[in-house]
Amino acid sequence: MYTDEVPFHTTSETVGAAVVVHVTGELDLATADELSDCLRGAVRSVGPLAPVVVDLTAVDFLGACGIGVLLDHQDMCLSKGSALMVVATTPAVLRPLQVLELTELLGVRSCVPDALEAPGMSGRA
Repeated sequence: MYTDEVPFHTTSETVGAAVVVHVTGELDLATADELSDCLRGAVRSVGPLAPVVVDLTAVDFLGACGIGVLLDHQDMCLSKGSALMVVATTPAVLRPLQVLELTELLGVRSCVPDALEAPGMSGRA
């Protein structure tokens, strides 16, 4: 049976002291809760100075609800002395973040290793 739904899933891995969350599919109202649950666990597991890196390179669409989830979890990270870093390379993700002037706030990088090595972050043990 054919369906118009784009598959969405998240996976996470520990890299040194950091947690990298890989996201695939469309990040919108229908999928924001799933990402939020995954990020909540990631934020709980990192310590100060260790980032939560959200890899959005396989995301086809980034909607307002998805951006809201990223900002909420950035606040949670900052309250722990950490940061949420976003990895994005596609116009579908970069454009909304640029229009809203969030690329600096969310520490947008072009690859996971760059996010792990960002100034002030000690993602590698």
